[in-house]
Amino acid sequence: MNVSSAPVLDMDGFIHALVQSVSSLLGPEVEITTSEQRKNNQVTYPCITLRHPDRQLSPNIRVDGLFASYKRGLIDIDEISERIGAAYDNADDERSELEYLYTDPGKLYDRIIFRLVNYERNYETLDQYPHFRILDLAVIFCLTVSLPGKDSGDVKIDRRIASLLGLDAGQLLSRAVRNTPELFPSSFKKIDELILEILRKNRFPESAFPLFAGDESFQSPMMVLTNSIGFYGASALLYPGVLEKIREELGSEFYVLPSSVNEVIILPSNGHGSDYLRDMVREVNQTTVPPEEILSDNIYSYPKDFDSSVIGPLFANALE
Repeated sequence: MNVSSAPVLDMDGFIHALVQSVSSLLGPEVEITTSEQRKNNQVTYPCITLRHPDRQLSPNIRVDGLFASYKRGLIDIDEISERIGAAYDNADDERSELEYLYTDPGKLYDRIIFRLVNYERNYETLDQYPHFRILDLAVIFCLTVSLPGKDSGDVKIDRRIASLLGLDAGQLLSRAVRNTPELFPSSFKKIDELILEILRKNRFPESAFPLFAGDESFQSPMMVLTNSIGFYGASALLYPGVLEKIREELGSEFYVLPSSVNEVIILPSNGHGSDYLRDMVREVNQTTVPPEEILSDNIYSYPKDFDSSVIGPLFANALE
């Protein structure tokens, strides 16, 4: 029986069968290994790594999502192997921009961005990465790169990559403060508008959702701050001038509720108790937010928590 068509009942069996199938497809020159890769907040996930002696870069491929699709019967191991093989072969047609790390790292300077993550939840590994602490959060850095094909991805800048780039933490920050808002502009919308966008994207008729289709009596005072792609959009909190503009638009001070690393909720502080809001954020983190996407159990008040004494000096120096 072909191993790729054999029944697989658990993750270990799936990974074993997938490695054998991909190895058979790509040939003995490609070494395939398995490992646990660490994500944000110390969350790990299984992956396979493809190594070839003539390539400097070895792609890591997450398999948990593939396994979920396989278990649901959406795709079999043969199809998964063919997709992995095609992506690997197509990489020969276009050199990944990451290879500039080894040839001309200066070409990547305009792709340095920052992300906002939880400090304590990433404490064990933060020493491997240039970073800055702000409140209970940490600013880390990534390279946003175009990969072969139509996809794009981010690579966290550890101390080895920073050395290849020839930049220290302060220089990374200076580049990232300029690049991140330009590459991923901030987005500030009413939560009702955001829900409507999701409904439209999924082709739901607006008439079926009167709660979000113009009935002002049901509209929420909550606003959503993120970036143009909704990925690690909480970083928009630190875009120069963004919080000041929000206060001007709202005409009042406000709370920042960190709903995830991808976005934060902005809520005018008039009449809202901070203890209640903090409990709500913690409950949502415990019950709804994926562990790797949790930003914080705390809430913040603007301008108190994000006043000039907290972030001003850091970004003033970065923009010099």
